[in-house]
Amino acid sequence: MLQQIFKILWNNGRHNLWILLESVVIAIVSWAVLDPIFVLKYNQSIPNGYEADGLYRLEMSRNNADTVSVPMEDYTRIMARLRSYKDIEGTTCVLSGAYPSSPGNSMSEVFKDTTRVRMTYIPFFTHSGFFRTWHFLSAKDGTWETLEGLDIPKGDVVITEDAASMLFDTKYPTGQSIYSTYDSSEIHIAGVMQPIKMRNSMQPYMVRLVSLGDESQMPDWAFGYGVRIFFRTKAGVSEGRFMEEFMPWIDDNLSSGSLVFSTLVPFREVQRASDVQKGVTNEIRMKYALAYFFMINLLLAVSGTFWLHTRTRREEIGIRLSYEASPGGICRMLIGEAFVMTTVAVLIGCFLYFQWAYYEGFYVLSDRVPGNDDLYLTNHFLAHFCIVSLAVYVVMLAVTWLGVYIPARNISRISPVEALRDE
Repeated sequence: MLQQIFKILWNNGRHNLWILLESVVIAIVSWAVLDPIFVLKYNQSIPNGYEADGLYRLEMSRNNADTVSVPMEDYTRIMARLRSYKDIEGTTCVLSGAYPSSPGNSMSEVFKDTTRVRMTYIPFFTHSGFFRTWHFLSAKDGTWETLEGLDIPKGDVVITEDAASMLFDTKYPTGQSIYSTYDSSEIHIAGVMQPIKMRNSMQPYMVRLVSLGDESQMPDWAFGYGVRIFFRTKAGVSEGRFMEEFMPWIDDNLSSGSLVFSTLVPFREVQRASDVQKGVTNEIRMKYALAYFFMINLLLAVSGTFWLHTRTRREEIGIRLSYEASPGGICRMLIGEAFVMTTVAVLIGCFLYFQWAYYEGFYVLSDRVPGNDDLYLTNHFLAHFCIVSLAVYVVMLAVTWLGVYIPARNISRISPVEALRDE
């Protein structure tokens, strides 16, 4: 049958050429539309490296009217009360604006031998419940308890395994050292954790957690900008009930002294605000809206073209039926022709798009913060190209089949006399 299909397509070459050219253009546009969807979906499928559910951000502001209270004493009192609250599992303080989904990032470069890596760094206090609160996971056994139990001296770091794989030959370089490009100071590695997504819809950055010692070593400058506290509620505590009970508790416990309550938000809202600020939300909405709009038009255009093309062959089908061709055979022949034309169109369209992508690259959603690109599928050119090309092919086949099967099925079941009545 395949030989017969090629012969029919060749004999109707002029008409089929226009359909082929239209399909090639649609295949190229499909590539441009589906590529961002693939990247966005893939990025969203990458684990965050921490658990956002049950996590809250509590901000305390400096009360300049209070000149009597000692900020460090008030801070110690606040943390003790939060840690003793019945629904709270873990509480920690994060200095500066460096944490997942924060408005900005603190970055510096480190090196090992001749390899240099630019990394985001997050300061933390050892044995402060930092890992219990964030649920950052150990690269070795996938638990936060392992990292929480480490005794990390001031200045030592925990790095993400994506950075470790670039700097060392081993995945777990615990006990080894890296060096700061700023002053060549030695930095000891106390542990390795799983990659962290600093932006909710982007790929993980390379991160190092820098120990500031214990909480008694809180720098004085930290209180001048207020205090940013993160805490995690216990499993099974609903957000609605917790907020209803916790807000009155704040009024009674965090409304006086040198540090007073400012804001409290669930971390999901922090993530959403970060996506809006970085333009990610609008970017995602625009890409999805464009994809939906295009798919509707693709369905109408391709299906309509093949539908009309099939309907115009009514007389030809009548002749074939008069020579005792079976309805099933005719239906398979028409679908086979559409299959061949779609396959050729997608091959040509993807080849043409390959030329553009090779020089310009694929769609990328990032804020130009470096990560270990080798770890993620979308950064491998051939794999990325093949996956999106396959998606384009499947979509094109689906809409083509829809445009051919229904009229082909109807035409193949009419009588030869009816089909040839107007001939």
